[in-house]
Amino acid sequence: MKVTREATLPTEITLNIELEPGDLEPYLDRAYRRVVNKVRVPGFRQGKAPRAVVEGMVGRDHLLHEALDFMVPESVDKAVKQENIKPFVQPDIDVLKLDPIQIKATVPLEPKVDLGGYQDIRMEAEKIEVTEDKVTEVLERLRKDTAPWEPVEGAAQFEDLVTLDMEAKSELRTIANQKGVDFIPLLENQMPLPGFSVQVEGMNKGQTKTFTLKAPEDFPDKSVAGKDCEFKVTVHEIKRKNLSTLDDDFAKGAGQGYESLEALRNSIRESLTKAAQRETDQVLYEKALGKVIEGATIEMPDMIVHREVGHMIREQAQALRARRMDMETYLQQVGKTEEDLHKEFQPQAKDRTVRSLVLNKMAEDFKIEVSQEEVSQEIQETISALESRDANMRRLMSSPSMRASVESSIRVRKTLERLAEVVQGKAGSAQVEEETAAKPEPEEGGTESDA
Repeated sequence: MKVTREATLPTEITLNIELEPGDLEPYLDRAYRRVVNKVRVPGFRQGKAPRAVVEGMVGRDHLLHEALDFMVPESVDKAVKQENIKPFVQPDIDVLKLDPIQIKATVPLEPKVDLGGYQDIRMEAEKIEVTEDKVTEVLERLRKDTAPWEPVEGAAQFEDLVTLDMEAKSELRTIANQKGVDFIPLLENQMPLPGFSVQVEGMNKGQTKTFTLKAPEDFPDKSVAGKDCEFKVTVHEIKRKNLSTLDDDFAKGAGQGYESLEALRNSIRESLTKAAQRETDQVLYEKALGKVIEGATIEMPDMIVHREVGHMIREQAQALRARRMDMETYLQQVGKTEEDLHKEFQPQAKDRTVRSLVLNKMAEDFKIEVSQEEVSQEIQETISALESRDANMRRLMSSPSMRASVESSIRVRKTLERLAEVVQGKAGSAQVEEETAAKPEPEEGGTESDA
């Protein structure tokens, strides 16, 4: 095998590989063993015909094309090892000729990432403040959510539960006819049309009311958009929340139960504080990481971004399949080509790639480690949170690919936590700390400036 090497870019190497006749024989023999089990040769049992007979039947070119499946990647792998190259991701491979076999492999090298002086970045996290008004707001929402609906006399009010029949027509065409519908009139509720809640508010049990509303110009049903719609509504029942008194008895029946209303308020305050802390941390993480990325210098092969674009397109295709649509149909609907999609995804793919590279480099700098015990614990917590006893879900969560994903997620989290400490001046990078520890103390009687 002849291999010539070209370093056209600092981030990738091109290998030109030519296989000599002697290199082909092992691959052709493997191709024969694959083909002999697929063809019927008169006079021989299935899979027992000699190679010369099979080759005479199907032709050497057929064996050669059969061999390409494993010959090309294995030859590239050998050439990469022979040249002592460490690819960052799988090379791009092109078969240039078949006689003799000539292969071009573009091998992406590990990107060069210089994080710059990120240790000097300084930021402050936003202060967390959970007001008593916010605690009271959550408490009131809990009171409403847990209150039972009870029938009431009198006119319907906003936030009541109204059981009604509704018939709607537009230009004498019936567009809706529903019986016994439960409806909660709210000012912000724009369904079925803006103003419907206002018309229902004030109606009494047993009352029938006819009114006209105009559909918005952007109404989803184009045959109705911008047109007048006549509604006929009959109210059958009105229910209202029977709100409990906010006292110790209410607290004892809330959730798992609390000894007192004050204990319930404390629990709500703690939950709100934790949620605010998570949000504040996340904001700081993103701002700090953005600053690091801004000051970083990265040399990387374009191939990595192209691969990320491909990954994003596969993600979208999977999401479309979940909606029972294929990519071709989607592109026709939005009037785009696959090339348009590639161009659209390019900036986001580059951002995602750069973010990943910077995080990986910082993880190295911080010497972040993730133990298998941490991975197992996180998976178990996820399973517990899902309250899933499904065996398939447990197997999926414990699969090697899922464990690798969880490990990566933990590493990113630890890296961002450490970065937050750095930008707040609470810690330096591992490298800075080591350099500081290794720095010699000034000689007795002297000062650092004297040195």
